Amino acid sequence: MSRTDQDTVLEVRGLAVSYAGNRAVALDALRVGRGEILGVIGANGAGKSTLVNALAGWSRGDPRVAGEVVLNGERIDAWPTHDRVRAGLLLVPEGRLVFSRMSVEENLSTAFAPLAAPGRKVYTREEIYGLFPRLHERRGHLGAQLSGGERQMLGIGRALMMGPRLLLLDEPSIGLAPMLVSQVLQTTRTLARSGLSILLVEQNVRAAMEVVDRLVLLERGRVVLEGPAAEFGNDPRIAQAYLGAHAA
Repeated sequence: MSRTDQDTVLEVRGLAVSYAGNRAVALDALRVGRGEILGVIGANGAGKSTLVNALAGWSRGDPRVAGEVVLNGERIDAWPTHDRVRAGLLLVPEGRLVFSRMSVEENLSTAFAPLAAPGRKVYTREEIYGLFPRLHERRGHLGAQLSGGERQMLGIGRALMMGPRLLLLDEPSIGLAPMLVSQVLQTTRTLARSGLSILLVEQNVRAAMEVVDRLVLLERGRVVLEGPAAEFGNDPRIAQAYLGAHAA
């Protein structure tokens, strides 16, 4: 399906990320459309987390980052992380976005509400409970008392209350039981149907292919394959490397 410029929420051009002179990511172009889920897959060390951290303007190290990052038509690559967040670029990192000494309800009460703007939906706490009923059941529990899956749901919930234009999810299924993997990823499909754009970094390729619209395969920080998820499932290279020998 073709998309116009108005349908593009995130556009990346010439993104390069280096650590101590070593190139970790080198992307010519990347885009995410409105209401689209773009999956980013690849082996460990392929540059997936480096990519989303660069988009969010955050890193554990001191990388050198160059290139253009455009959110909703506005260039933001020179902005600090907190300004990108306020503009609607929200990252839920692999380590989760949860305060461990606060209850579920308190975690959801501390998320700031952005100013109303076209194309941004600010979710209420009640809507978060509707998406993740388990959080309502555990609303009095501290973040530290939650399971990995519950913490992931809470991290996504906090991000949704900040009115994202684009949600960056870094390995949301890692360490989760299969039932919770399906629940978390299927919720991303529900969010996309409401118009939210999502960039999903995921090692569980089989699960990701059930919910994403397009996939990007990274190798050594570069895009080596890109296309509709259905086409990836028919590619013997993907089947053998990521879906198992039986699928191949």
